[in-house]
Amino acid sequence: MITLPAREKTRQDWIAPAVCVLAAVIWAIAVRPVDPGTLGSLGLAASISPAVLVGVALLSVGFVLELRSDNPRTWVLAGACLLAVTCAYGLPPLTEPAARLPVAWLHAGWSGYIAQHGQVLHEFDARFSWPAFFAFIAWLTRATGAQDATVFLAWAPPVFTGLAAIGVHALASTVLGRGRGAWLAVWLFLAVNWVEQDYFSPQGLAYLMYLAALTIVLRWLCHEGLTKAGVTGANRTRLALAVFVALVCAMAPEHQVTPFAFAGLMIVLALTRVLRSPWLAVIAVAIPLIWLALGAKEYWLGHWNDLFGGVGDLSGSVQQNVSQRFSGDAGRIVILIVRCALSMTVVGLAALGWWRLPKRRPIVLAVLAVLPFVLVGLQSYGGEMLLRSFLYALPLLCTLGGAALATTLDCLSTALITAIGLGIAAVGLVTARGGNDAYVAFRADDVKVVQEAYKEALPGQHITALAGYLPMQWARVGEVKQLSLELKCPPGPAEAACVRQLGPEFIVVNPAQDAYGYMLLGLRPGWTREAVTGLESHGYKEKLRICDTVLLELGGNR
Repeated sequence: MITLPAREKTRQDWIAPAVCVLAAVIWAIAVRPVDPGTLGSLGLAASISPAVLVGVALLSVGFVLELRSDNPRTWVLAGACLLAVTCAYGLPPLTEPAARLPVAWLHAGWSGYIAQHGQVLHEFDARFSWPAFFAFIAWLTRATGAQDATVFLAWAPPVFTGLAAIGVHALASTVLGRGRGAWLAVWLFLAVNWVEQDYFSPQGLAYLMYLAALTIVLRWLCHEGLTKAGVTGANRTRLALAVFVALVCAMAPEHQVTPFAFAGLMIVLALTRVLRSPWLAVIAVAIPLIWLALGAKEYWLGHWNDLFGGVGDLSGSVQQNVSQRFSGDAGRIVILIVRCALSMTVVGLAALGWWRLPKRRPIVLAVLAVLPFVLVGLQSYGGEMLLRSFLYALPLLCTLGGAALATTLDCLSTALITAIGLGIAAVGLVTARGGNDAYVAFRADDVKVVQEAYKEALPGQHITALAGYLPMQWARVGEVKQLSLELKCPPGPAEAACVRQLGPEFIVVNPAQDAYGYMLLGLRPGWTREAVTGLESHGYKEKLRICDTVLLELGGNR
């Protein structure tokens, strides 16, 4: 064995950190503000400097170089992961002028309602039957002295993702041991998590609980042989049981689907006799059902068919989750292809990683990794269940994928291929996550116009949008009616007559709605301007205009 001189070894030790720092510098120099109104159907990736993508990709090289060293340093690997979270997941809040995603603004409004009134708004929305997240944010808003919850919106994705990455490392370390595989699982998770369920939402917080509970079960509550976790003492086992029960209780009022996804994993562990105490599976099933029966009674009394009507309708669920989503203009189709490629890559790597695991590892790991996809056959969840299933499966898929990638680092040529592949995946991630930004990202002007509508509207009046892509419902929840007209009046230049029959007092039209129409619905660019002209001929008058965002009022000045 050849021993390198101390000076040469010192130089090599600083190559990986230097590459990571270089990547961050390139990225930081190239990052510039982006006007969401100018984004095309390829989204954010097509509107930023290519150097930003180079910086994101180059981080993978530094990460792999560090993993190939004789003694990979935790601080370098953790620092690289932190940079990856910032450079990829922090890109939208750093480049876009306002928080994105309409539903994130809605969640801020619901949290604000609880902060103001100390209770949920009954018979308003089904999601208020799972109020834990909104109550927590209401408390957090008061504790921090924030004016409202909108201050948390922009940076929620990188925060949730960074915390989830810690959870993935804990899970992967439990299964694979503390080594290359666990770190590669984290990097793979950061490179393929395009689903964007880490926004300001109940599922974002519930997902962290899901990861923590699954890690605790596999590390301390299963028989030896499933993972590389060591033998657990009685005191630690009791503590793990207590934390497990607390997490299951916390998930139940947090989100509709996550507790049941976790319960399915627990059932498999109990049936395969891997779980030390099968009664834990009973707890994992019973607590969410108790909350559904009692805490969410207001929901299921009126939505029985929504809960169970789609059970077994696999073809209908697949159509809603796949066929209906795979539509739009050429740019959107490219984005969808990138998302599919990222998904298939991690599934393929997981299959290869499981195949290469030592034979002592039971098949239950593979079953756990793919089990969440069973949810698609049970409930379409409005066409989102496939996305949620992929997200629930992702931690174990990435863990097994990390095991596959770990075997490639011994040889320089395969390590180089791995670094390039992960870099390409990271670029694909930025492309996939920013692919909808033409209609889910907003200007500060949009927020100002909606704020003006809040000032003008009287209690009980309607503030509406031609389509649902507007930062709305973040204030005056339950006091004024805020909705999209899309379901009742199909978007298009001829929408005015239908809207006038409904007679909403205020209508806000912005570029995001226009982009949604021509990218997903096949309308021609500028259709909202024609719709505004039509509305003005049907009794609406312009109340406020800031750039391309306009507030229309029925009848004009009162």
